[in-house]
Amino acid sequence: LQAAGLVAPPEPRLTLSNFMRVLGDQAVMDPSQMEQKVTEQIQARKIKHEKMNAERKLTKEQRKDKRARKLAEDTTRGVSVALFLVQDMGHRYHRTKVDLNAQQNGITGGVLEVDQPKLALVIAEGGPKAIKRYTRLMTVRMKWRGENFLGDDGEEESDTEEKMQEGAAGEDGDGGGEGQEAPQKFNPNNACELIWSGMGAKRMFTSFVFQKCETAAVARKVLEAKGVAHFMDQVLVHASGRGSEFNFKLGSGGTGISGDAMDES
Repeated sequence: LQAAGLVAPPEPRLTLSNFMRVLGDQAVMDPSQMEQKVTEQIQARKIKHEKMNAERKLTKEQRKDKRARKLAEDTTRGVSVALFLVQDMGHRYHRTKVDLNAQQNGITGGVLEVDQPKLALVIAEGGPKAIKRYTRLMTVRMKWRGENFLGDDGEEESDTEEKMQEGAAGEDGDGGGEGQEAPQKFNPNNACELIWSGMGAKRMFTSFVFQKCETAAVARKVLEAKGVAHFMDQVLVHASGRGSEFNFKLGSGGTGISGDAMDES
């Protein structure tokens, strides 16, 4: 239609750097007027661009759904599972970060805290990408001993650590009505190990929860109800070889564990 003269051709895209070359004689005869025309065209393009961006902008709910779809993974054909052994899970920073990242990545499982011996088993099951991110959190990003906690430690943590620590303040049930709580000290000997990772047929947990048990035998019974009692057996076998680090040995008596916890199977 343009070739036939039925439709006017679009105006050339003018900028301050090319209008002298595009307009030719017109720009030479009245450069001030041509410069004003170029400025108006640039402003019109900017307004059009911002309007299109505003129309495409997602709402808060749409952004939330988009992030959920991005993190969602198909686990119908298999579930990635990871087991972590933590010496001390009592600090609010650790509890909040472990729980928050599990919820964000769609990870089920939980934290099983045992008083005798003192240890915590963290079970994580989800998609392979989610477990990969969670493993990096537990083994690399997490400040288990509180090292450089008040300093800068990268973009992904610097903006969220303070919020997460504040969010965990009410986890112990004390609330905020009696004034601000005293800072909680980190365990300088704390440690976390990835003791096993692999695939499972299906999810054995429906959510991510924290649970405390007095002994390893009680913890094994809790996991036995979920069909994963072997997780506790694996943790005890692993921890028995690290007695100097975790301050206990299997069958040592006293503060140790008797072999009954592993003979129940």
